[in-house]
Amino acid sequence: MPFDGLGYVSTTTTTTTTKSPLWTRLIQFALGAPPVTKSIPLHAFQPIPPGQPDAVTLQVLTIGRALIEDRKDWVQRRYETRDGRRCAVGALRGAARLMNLHGPQPGANTILLSVAMSRGFNDIESMNDNSSHRQVISAFDEAIVRARQS
Repeated sequence: MPFDGLGYVSTTTTTTTTKSPLWTRLIQFALGAPPVTKSIPLHAFQPIPPGQPDAVTLQVLTIGRALIEDRKDWVQRRYETRDGRRCAVGALRGAARLMNLHGPQPGANTILLSVAMSRGFNDIESMNDNSSHRQVISAFDEAIVRARQS
């Protein structure tokens, strides 16, 4: 005897008798889909406490350093590759994404830029592209020390 699956499919239908207000039904018709309730996590709306921006900067720098700590995870002349290698700026961006931060992180970028400029470079990208992996990691270390002092 072939399996037709009728034992697993519910053949009873339920009808709801509650009616939506006229405007709600018209909007649903105009939009072509019923409204969907979205659940937004509460932490998305919690502001950072006044003393915490420095902690966020320190955390972005620390995570960014960890992302390129291994030589095989670091790259030059690209922000990020498909296989997950990153430059110094790509590491800062990746750290911000991992922390669910939106937009650039001016604190971390400014501190790392000041380290790059103290080493004779005009920007973080040129420091990354014209330095060895060890020098880039030491730049992150110096930026982390500066972030702790501020």
